[in-house]
Amino acid sequence: MGKALGLDIAAKRKRTRADYPYHEDYRTRWNDNDMFHHLNNPVYAVLIDSIINSYLMQYAGYSTAKSAHIGLVAHTYCDYFGSAQYPGMLDVGLRVVKLGTSSVMYEVGVFQEGQEEVKAVGGFIQIWVLKATNKVDGKGVPSSVREPIRPLLKGSEQEDEMGKAKL
Repeated sequence: MGKALGLDIAAKRKRTRADYPYHEDYRTRWNDNDMFHHLNNPVYAVLIDSIINSYLMQYAGYSTAKSAHIGLVAHTYCDYFGSAQYPGMLDVGLRVVKLGTSSVMYEVGVFQEGQEEVKAVGGFIQIWVLKATNKVDGKGVPSSVREPIRPLLKGSEQEDEMGKAKL
C-alpha cells in the first residue's frame, strides 16, 4: 500500500511529480506574470480548475451542457511554496485525495520545468448534484465519474495494498 500523503503544509511542501498520477503541461504566457515577475495567484486557480475539468471531460465524458449531474465547487485552497514564471513550461499534476458519496476532494501540484521543488499545491472539493435541481440526489457522484477518477486516488487513505481505490 502506498503511504498516505499528509495534508499539512510541511507534507505538501515535499510533494513530488510522482505523487500525482495524471499530468498536463502548461506553457506560461506573458500576461500570467504579475508585477513581481512571477505567476499571478489567479493563474494557479485557473490551472487547478483546468486540469480537473480536462480530466473529467477526457476520461469521464463529462459535459456541463449534456450531463445530468454537475460538479459544483464547494471549497478551494492553494498553498504557495515557490514562484513559477513566464517564460516557461509548467508540469501540473492531479490526484484525488478523497472520494466520498457525493463529493470529491482533488489536489493539484504545480512544478516549473527543470525544477524539482513543488511551486504550489491546491485544489478543490466538488459536490455532485443533479443539474436540474442543484441538489444532491441519492446517486451522489455518478458512476460515470466515480469509476474514471478511481485511478487518481494515489496517496489517499482509500487506496488499498494493490494501489487501487477501496470503497
